[in-house]
Amino acid sequence: MIELFGYNEKSLDPHILDIENQGAVSLNYEVGTIGDLVGRSSPYSQTFTLPFTNGNNKFFRQFYNINVDTVLNVLTSDYQIFDPNIKTPCDIRVDGIPIITGSFQLLKCSLKSRVYEIVVLGTESDFYNALGDKKLIDAFRISNSSTALTDTYNVNINEANIIDSWDLSNDVTEGGVGDGVIVFPIIDYGLVGDYNFLFLEDDSMGYGGLVEPSFLQPQDLRPSIQLKALFELIVKEAGFTLTNNSFITSDAWDKAYMTLGTDRESTAITTAHQSQVSDTTSATIQTWGGLGVDSGEWVNLLFPSQSGAGYGNNPASLYDSGDDWNVGGEFIVPYNGSYSGVFVARFNTGPASIAQGASIKLIVSTPNAVGGAASTVLSSYSQYYDGNDGGTAIVNTFTFVWSINALAGEKINFSARAVVELGFSVDLLASGTFVTIIGSNSLAGQADIPSNMPDLSQKDFITDIVQRFNLAIISDTSTPTILNVIPWQDYIDLGTRKDWTQKLDLSQERTIAPTTKHKKQLINFSDLEDEDNRNVSNQNTYGSVFGNYTQNITGDYLSGTLENKSVFSPFSVNPVPRQDDSSLTDAPTLLIHQGYAHEAGGPLASCKPKLFYHNGLQSLNTQIYIGQTGIYNYPLCLPFYNAGAEMAVDSPMLYWQFQTPGSWGGPIFGTTPSSEGYFKRYWQEFLTSYYDSSARTLDCSVYLTASDIHNFEFNDEIVIEDTAYRVLKISGFQPFSNVPTKVQLLKKINNVGALQVPDPTDLCDATPYAFFSSGIVGFQDNQTGATVVSEDCCNTYNYNWVDTNCYWNYGGGGGGGGDPTTGTGGWNPHGNPNDGNVGGVADTMGKGGFSSRKSRGVPNINPTFGEHSIRGNNIESQSNSVYKNFVYYATSEDTTARIATPTGIEGDNSGITIAYNTMARLIIRALSVQTHVLSGGTGSYGSSSFNVWTFMVKNVDGTITVNTDGGEQLDFRQADTDAGTRTIDVVSTGGKAGFAGDQGVNITCTGPADSILAWHLDCAVTYVEFGYPKELTKLILTESGDFLITEGGDNLEQE
Repeated sequence: MIELFGYNEKSLDPHILDIENQGAVSLNYEVGTIGDLVGRSSPYSQTFTLPFTNGNNKFFRQFYNINVDTVLNVLTSDYQIFDPNIKTPCDIRVDGIPIITGSFQLLKCSLKSRVYEIVVLGTESDFYNALGDKKLIDAFRISNSSTALTDTYNVNINEANIIDSWDLSNDVTEGGVGDGVIVFPIIDYGLVGDYNFLFLEDDSMGYGGLVEPSFLQPQDLRPSIQLKALFELIVKEAGFTLTNNSFITSDAWDKAYMTLGTDRESTAITTAHQSQVSDTTSATIQTWGGLGVDSGEWVNLLFPSQSGAGYGNNPASLYDSGDDWNVGGEFIVPYNGSYSGVFVARFNTGPASIAQGASIKLIVSTPNAVGGAASTVLSSYSQYYDGNDGGTAIVNTFTFVWSINALAGEKINFSARAVVELGFSVDLLASGTFVTIIGSNSLAGQADIPSNMPDLSQKDFITDIVQRFNLAIISDTSTPTILNVIPWQDYIDLGTRKDWTQKLDLSQERTIAPTTKHKKQLINFSDLEDEDNRNVSNQNTYGSVFGNYTQNITGDYLSGTLENKSVFSPFSVNPVPRQDDSSLTDAPTLLIHQGYAHEAGGPLASCKPKLFYHNGLQSLNTQIYIGQTGIYNYPLCLPFYNAGAEMAVDSPMLYWQFQTPGSWGGPIFGTTPSSEGYFKRYWQEFLTSYYDSSARTLDCSVYLTASDIHNFEFNDEIVIEDTAYRVLKISGFQPFSNVPTKVQLLKKINNVGALQVPDPTDLCDATPYAFFSSGIVGFQDNQTGATVVSEDCCNTYNYNWVDTNCYWNYGGGGGGGGDPTTGTGGWNPHGNPNDGNVGGVADTMGKGGFSSRKSRGVPNINPTFGEHSIRGNNIESQSNSVYKNFVYYATSEDTTARIATPTGIEGDNSGITIAYNTMARLIIRALSVQTHVLSGGTGSYGSSSFNVWTFMVKNVDGTITVNTDGGEQLDFRQADTDAGTRTIDVVSTGGKAGFAGDQGVNITCTGPADSILAWHLDCAVTYVEFGYPKELTKLILTESGDFLITEGGDNLEQE
């Protein structure tokens, strides 16, 4: 039996609705595919027709009757008409087993067919629908109000709060919304100093900028909000909650922040203080003059009433929001800033006549201003009060609009004075006399967090985050409003293994197909261009948005682009400059983002929001100031996270892939590139399931029950005939018919993380071996060793193909400067590796690694799949050196030594080149685990050992020697008791094809008898060349002054 339960929109009482022709009900389930990045909203969308039965008509309140009006039953608080504009909770059950939980929408009533037509949506779709067209600011609306915003996230802008916000264990918000939710990073918005940018000078050449008090004021900084907190707030306001998982609690999510106020020139500040005070104790506050009295003294007005209404209900309300008005008639300034308001005084001349009138004066002052030398009149107002000749009293109201700047803790008085002629008088009336004080937004105040939200829809924001981190949104089966938000690959890895082989309908056709229709020809993941200084500089330098990922996939039948819809621009940092805005810095550990206008300088009101990681507090050797407060640390805000340490290989980045930043090589970034951009961390493995050469889909027919559907999740690993798949689509599940259901599955591929997806048509089978002074990269065939000139290989390794050659550097030689359009100013179209001005170049290797050059044109010895290397030159000795890390694998069987390789396949580019007249030191950290126990073996399944081995190898004039004195470093050994003897060795008897003679070594792995071991080798190799001549005068130079290099990479000498 199939049952559709609808729940009353108000009371949530359940009603069983009648379904037309239950036997014809057919349900479909489909997960979002890579071609539809936002297709994660719901696994199903079903349409049902419900007949006009009595039960259905009662539930829908006879909606088909066009004359039924909306009537509220006051006794039951129930609407007498069905509201189609709000979702109706529902679930579908088969024999009591729930198979769909969500809500439905009434689409229409068909009068001839006499049916209601509804569409049932999953709860995940409800989440996206609940967002509607709401903006980010709407997440901060007070419940049941269309205009009022909560002030709980607001922060009083002062030195203490700015500095306290840097420590994520502090909560600086007015409403205590949570530790570390709001942070004020040091970002240069072009608001500071005569030059409109932040600088620091602290040496014999100059002193100024951030090292001076009051150079950078609290109001010059803008808030940022924790990405996690904003995401959860939007989810909560939509009626959902998030469940914790390893992603939600990870630093990659928890430490990410979004900049605010980027689309305005300064921080939006709320009116943080409001007061309106008066005197209700008597009808007359003060009288000047009288018979026989000539008076014109100043009177400080106490205004003791701060609540209720004024005297005679004029003004209608009195208040003091911060309780800052004291009984002594003083306003205590709560924070540095600008204050303004009105001073209204209502005078009455009384019954006597004033022939010449009276002089009225009102002032705003510091205490004791009346005759006190130390006091200060801050603002004043004067007016002449016209007299009369008829003896009738004249009542006049004077309004003084005032504005002052004041510091926290100062006291402000409001005083009045009237000068009248002898024998006459003037009364200051209580009714209509009052002062209004407003804390305005010119200097400080309270950062209005909701008003600083970028002008983005919640749906666009959520879409960006879902795409950026490749998230799946899964509703809880028992509580559908609880959502599990998790990266897709993590979600897939958590799936349950289920065998459907016995459910397969072998009488139906089964088809295996390539994944062509699921793939796109171009993968293009990028953030937005922006107008701020740092992004414009990067866009001009690289010709694209910094840190983007682009890959063309070869295939005659591929088309279209797989791309994201970003709302952010990249966040980049540089050391704070000196006053001349040069690349020099006196504070190399003080990194800031330059968010001001490019070239013109000054603030911008049209920038995109940005994401950064809070890496903790970074100590400084130089004291800097926020206002008058000196500090020796600041919040380290970076595009990667490593808890304040230098970038590591596995540091999560807020770029799609690594690109060499301006701060590269410094004390904060270091020199180790991270491979953990968005693409590799969240997308590569997921996409490989579609793009790998072994990717396949299976379409088949399977006998499924209601229980199968109820217990099914899209991350389940479905086994059919010994092959693992995951389901893409279930079509035509009929609960009451014993018929098979169409299922489309995607073959599961066991892959490892890499920097790009595989391209099955990659034709490159060569390796870079030399970098020439012309800028050309030399390649050699991996099998024959012959020289190769190949555009495919050039593109594979992300070098630059120009005309008929591959260039290692296409730009200004790494040192910057020059004009690429004219060639003037020292610009070399291909760069020159022998140019001493080269300041460092980073090459992104397309085969999964990075190679950085500190200076000059140092060739990369033995480029290895997946390596991270640094190349440099000892200028004094002219000796090149290379340091690199890479990973090798091996599988050993019994006591036979097996050669380790980059892929684990023996003979696959295994050799390590030891170049002519070069020495190398190898540190090999070997982790081995027993995967099989052969007959007679003593080890156990899973028996593991960790060992560290060191070797030194030399190639002297073509002869290789291996020094094994180092051997195993026993201090590092960790092994199970049954691990047995496991050995690493370096032998000079092998080498990659193409060696000139015996110029290479292999790493071999040997395990104990009767066992099979899997080996993982972390290899660190340092090469030093010693074959350079000591007499530099014998080196042959080109006409341009470069050293002449042979095709083999050696310097030519004179005889």
